[in-house]
Amino acid sequence: MRLLLDTNSLVWVSDPKKSKSLGKQAVRQIKSADVIYFSSVSMAELTVKSMMGKIKKVSAKQAIECGLLELHFTSLHAEAISNFQSLVRHDPFDRMLLAQALVEGATFLTSDRALLDLGLPYVVDATE
Repeated sequence: MRLLLDTNSLVWVSDPKKSKSLGKQAVRQIKSADVIYFSSVSMAELTVKSMMGKIKKVSAKQAIECGLLELHFTSLHAEAISNFQSLVRHDPFDRMLLAQALVEGATFLTSDRALLDLGLPYVVDATE
């Protein structure tokens, strides 16, 4: 299984103090995944939030040291955003991550209620 972490999940996986936010099922999926990705989109989101003083940034180096692989955002990912018309006013970072998971055939681990409520089979609750 290929797993793509949303930005919150990336923070939780990268910081042992915050890892308790992950649910038991999410931890099992992380442990059983063949490949776990973090996205360049998440790095951009974390950089912006860090600049605003909202969060301590997780570096790409930290993520890689945790055994995660970087997934770069491509034009195919950008085009796939159009599959989610109901999210047109939702956070653009989340829409990009969701599109990446779709294109890459990855399970998407998120705690975002709006994304979970879409009922997509590849979107999994990180808190369960």
